[in-house]
Amino acid sequence: MKTRLQQFLQAEDLTPARFADRIGIQRSGVSHVLAGRNKPGFDFIESMLLCYPSLNAEWLMTGKGKMYKEIKSAELFPVEESAVPTTEQDIFSPVQSLQQPEQQQQEQQQQQDQQLGQQLGRQPEQQQQQQMPPQVHVPAASPKLEKVLLFYSDNTFSEFIPDK
Repeated sequence: MKTRLQQFLQAEDLTPARFADRIGIQRSGVSHVLAGRNKPGFDFIESMLLCYPSLNAEWLMTGKGKMYKEIKSAELFPVEESAVPTTEQDIFSPVQSLQQPEQQQQEQQQQQDQQLGQQLGRQPEQQQQQQMPPQVHVPAASPKLEKVLLFYSDNTFSEFIPDK
């Protein structure tokens, strides 16, 4: 275990002190394991595996296998069936399912608005004319400065009141 820990520290380019700080154990604990004085306990191994999830636990404990777990490329880049062109589509055909959700929602909302307008007997131009302009809040008068408090590092403060 001592040699595998040394190999791991070398592969990760870590000093024993920085490694101990990262996994949250005492520096002397790592030093004792590296010196061969102690064997790592469950807490040591658990902390190490939680901090470095790509580390292969079997390799760490027994020396079998590779130092790091294999990453399957299929999991990294899953391919959606709808994104793959079929015989009816070519690479230049728009794919409806790849549109942004907001854009789809806007299109659906526009279709619903048109259907509602048709049910009420209005034309799209009439609907646009009947829309209200956005409301803008304009304050009646600009606010006036009444007082400024200044806080100092020695826990004192002063008050400034501008001329009226």
